[in-house]
Amino acid sequence: MDSLIPALENHLPILQVIVPLLIAPFCMILGSRRLARGIMVLTAGIMLAITLGLASLTLQQPVITYDLGGWAAPWGIEYRVDMLTVFILFTINLVHMLASVFCLGRQDGNLGTAARPAFYTAWLLCIAGLNGMVVTNDAFNVFVFLEISSLATYTLISCGREPLALLSAFRYLVAGAVGATFILLSIGLLYMQTGTLNISDLSRVIAERGSDRTIILALAFFIIGVGVKCAVFPLHDWLPNAYRFAPDSVTVLLSGTATKVALYVLIRFLHDLFGADFGFAEMPLDMVLVVTAIFGLLLVPFIALRESNLKRMFAWSSVAQVSYIVMGIGLGTRLGIEAALLHLFNHAIVKTAIFMAVGIIIARTGTARIRHLGGMAHRHRFASCIMLFGGLSLIGLPGTVGFVSKWVLVTAVVDKGWWWLAIPILAGSLASAAYVWRIVEIMWTKPAVLKPEAPAARLHWVEWLPLSVLAGLALWFGLNASLITGLASSAALGLLNPGG
Repeated sequence: MDSLIPALENHLPILQVIVPLLIAPFCMILGSRRLARGIMVLTAGIMLAITLGLASLTLQQPVITYDLGGWAAPWGIEYRVDMLTVFILFTINLVHMLASVFCLGRQDGNLGTAARPAFYTAWLLCIAGLNGMVVTNDAFNVFVFLEISSLATYTLISCGREPLALLSAFRYLVAGAVGATFILLSIGLLYMQTGTLNISDLSRVIAERGSDRTIILALAFFIIGVGVKCAVFPLHDWLPNAYRFAPDSVTVLLSGTATKVALYVLIRFLHDLFGADFGFAEMPLDMVLVVTAIFGLLLVPFIALRESNLKRMFAWSSVAQVSYIVMGIGLGTRLGIEAALLHLFNHAIVKTAIFMAVGIIIARTGTARIRHLGGMAHRHRFASCIMLFGGLSLIGLPGTVGFVSKWVLVTAVVDKGWWWLAIPILAGSLASAAYVWRIVEIMWTKPAVLKPEAPAARLHWVEWLPLSVLAGLALWFGLNASLITGLASSAALGLLNPGG
């Protein structure tokens, strides 16, 4: 046993991918939905434990490398784990763990009749792809894992019980295929110019040779492709319907993981592959990202305000919140990256909690129409209060996690000398207050328009437990953000100064 633990520690990076990849087929082979759900939750717990193990190792060794098959980079495929990697892995696997528990309470009630245990296989394949995108240090492997997670995601969305779920999955497939094509073209151009696919090696060769038209074109293709995957305004069209028609548990999972990993890839490629000097000094990438973010955080809340469907409204909110993260990335400074990572984590836990609460209310009432939510706060107090608390965090009210990350973002724009950016940040928060207040007004002040549900429709432990954990984390980090702020700061510093 003493020799087994160090051996496992040496393989923790690859276990982030291998464990869900190997376990996924058993969910389908066993043919039992109950067993498949149990395997899914058990796997989620294992993945979170592996992430915590990697976190402890990075405290001793800032950068952990793993050569797949013993072939050293750049000839072989290298996995690389640092503080930024652990930060994102923790976000993914924490959300995965809580979403898996929440999925137990769905009892497949919101899955289409075609859903089989293969649903849970696709669920684990999605997680394997997302984790692989984070740990790999090979540009082509990023694309491979991107396709694994994307194909699994299309399957998960199509399992919704409404007929339009299949159409939403197809629209996402088309948008995802376009985005993936641009990313693949970017990687192909980089390989053509450098002869390597290892991200660290690519960075070295680009720095030595300098930029040319091919590298510039590769950067442009990459920004477009990953922008689709991040749902960056105006490349976001796939997201509202994907979240709206996906099963509730799938919406919960995707809202806290999919776009967050795509944003991580954006950060990693801009700084570790292309280099900050090229992207933010030679190219006007900072202004492109910042201007895009301004339009997103100012315009999208008004689209959300006009929505009649609760899930679509909060889906549009996700597009707006991504804009704050993109703005932090666009600043290109340590504080900017720190603000982006903070908001990435905070939005993941808040939006996961919100969509859990939304799923509970929809399951109890049978409707997602906002105008039908009158009196809901008095009949489903816990879920309604979670939704209210999450909405206040989206606004950025003091005492919430949203305020912490937006405050760091304002500090970052002032530190860079772009103090005027504080105006659209504040305006975006005020715009968010409009659609949040609309929900509050209807749920707390309007009379009920639906017949009361049966008294037996109370919260099950698999519903209130993950909600309570997420609410506790949001409250804790909102009142005492030193831990998460320190982790985000260390991740940003390690990204910009890998040798320091």
